[in-house]
Amino acid sequence: MKKNPFLILIFICFISSSLAQDKNYSEDDVFVDEQKECLYLAFNQNKKGEIEFLQTEPVMVEEWTTPLRGRVIDFSLLYSNEQIILYIEITEDAEENLSPICIGNNSRITFRLKNGNYVSLPQVGEKLCGFVNEKESNYSNITNRGFFLLDAKSIKELQASEVYIASLQSKKYQLDFIFRSELFDEVNDYYVYPELYFMSELTCILDYDKNKTTKNK
Repeated sequence: MKKNPFLILIFICFISSSLAQDKNYSEDDVFVDEQKECLYLAFNQNKKGEIEFLQTEPVMVEEWTTPLRGRVIDFSLLYSNEQIILYIEITEDAEENLSPICIGNNSRITFRLKNGNYVSLPQVGEKLCGFVNEKESNYSNITNRGFFLLDAKSIKELQASEVYIASLQSKKYQLDFIFRSELFDEVNDYYVYPELYFMSELTCILDYDKNKTTKNK
């Protein structure tokens, strides 16, 4: 895959503002590939009918709660200019003050796979800072986010095995979490399978066929 930092930067600037503002997507925004059971939040074609931009619908890959704190992590894959990018949103709430962090240069997310291999993805684009969703005297809710670049080697490795553990590291932030085999998404009322995320979702990006995709109504 060719790398064009300038095009990636434009791409990141364009989508970061729209993706992070609202996680409650309407059903009319979702596109479905009925044969592969793939869900797409958005796609754009050029005049030749070629795909210029494609985004899979966000999937919850982790949910963690305690009596005083909670966390939900969503993954989405983006395709643009022959690049595939992992977009991560980490939403946390707590009965304490939470401050958003920035994920920028030298940040990485590393996956340990069940076959024993490790795959590390670098942050891509300009620094991306989190934001406050709600803030009260005894409650806070924040979302942190980041973009990470996949290359041909990492794609091949992630398609070959289930994911076991992830470690996200930035200058002032580190988060480790385990991928479960099954997880119930209460918001969308269906089961998801976090450890199989890349094995299924990368197929939806790499093998996308516009002729098999219809708008879900």
